[in-house]
Amino acid sequence: MTEIVESVREQVVAGVITALGVVLEEEIPDLAEDTRLADVGLDSTGVLELLMQLEETLGVEFDTDNLEMSHFESVRSLAGFVSAEMAG
Repeated sequence: MTEIVESVREQVVAGVITALGVVLEEEIPDLAEDTRLADVGLDSTGVLELLMQLEETLGVEFDTDNLEMSHFESVRSLAGFVSAEMAG
């Protein structure tokens, strides 16, 4: 069971990284889970675009009532939020 959870987590992290590249319109080398999203140029407009891209990329629909700015602190925090939303 742990392997399945880890596999899903890796897929979500990869999806976040892919979606971030699409939104920022550039490939970001050395992007890691601890990368702060503001450090790569994500702004408030980009946050909305990123959410829409993640919905498309990962096939998840977000409940905006659950959104907090802390979810957009890093790749890791966003991946955690997305994983929780996917788990329902």
